Amino acid sequence: MRGLHKSYGSVEAVRGLDLEVRRGQIVALLGPNGAGKTTTMEVIEGLKPFDSGSVEVLGKSPMRARRRVGVQLQEGALYDDLTCAETLHLFGRLYGYQANPAALLALVDMGEMVDRRASALSGGQKRRLQIALTLCNDPELVILDEPTTGLDPLSRRQTWEMIRQLHEQGRTVLLTTHYIEEAEQLAEYVVIIDRGQVVAEGTPQQLVAGLGAAARISVAASESSDLSTLPGVLRSRWEGGRWELQTKEVGSVLAALGAQLGEAALRDVTVQPPNLEDVFLQSAGRHLSEEEG
Repeated sequence: MRGLHKSYGSVEAVRGLDLEVRRGQIVALLGPNGAGKTTTMEVIEGLKPFDSGSVEVLGKSPMRARRRVGVQLQEGALYDDLTCAETLHLFGRLYGYQANPAALLALVDMGEMVDRRASALSGGQKRRLQIALTLCNDPELVILDEPTTGLDPLSRRQTWEMIRQLHEQGRTVLLTTHYIEEAEQLAEYVVIIDRGQVVAEGTPQQLVAGLGAAARISVAASESSDLSTLPGVLRSRWEGGRWELQTKEVGSVLAALGAQLGEAALRDVTVQPPNLEDVFLQSAGRHLSEEEG
């Protein structure tokens, strides 16, 4: 994708976006609500026309590549009266493939639900069936738009394992997510976008190291201690009896805490290394869950 532009009337959703996904990679597209993630995905999927720029999927235009792409949309609908097997058969036929429902359902840990109707599935089971549907045409590229939104923690981790299995099969996976941990656990390469443009990209390790994001220190202390003035503290906040400090000089700040509060205070200190959330805050100035103001 080179120089992609897409507007809706006067609203410019994507503004000159460049994106490259290599074969066999798991790539995560991160950004807050309204950043242009879903529009970008819909262009790649061949569901939306774009205003300008160039897009090539598996060596073809998005429209021509669709038979080789599997897609789980952010919101999907199932036919309530069809069984899981019938649903997979139907969608496979639409692609010109003869799907193997038993094998696909086993992959998503629903092997015993071949004959269960969609109307009888739980929310998590419906999401897993939708992942199985992305594979009914044996795709080379799998696109997952927020695949674990609304799932409980156990179902989310089961979905992660399914995505890893897709990767082990040699498939390319492009996903969007609002969960930082999900990107850190799955993605080999991360692209952060905001206001329709790429603001940072690289491996999770490169992003954290390259942008010099700050570590977070949490310590129990009174508000009157005013730890915001300690040398090396970049940002600070007091809430619920604890100071939350951000710093790139962990050793220096811990030493200053010991000197000001006493060594006993350091028994109740936690240090969290920088992560992709910190990188995003530094790149875009807001959290992933925030809307553009």
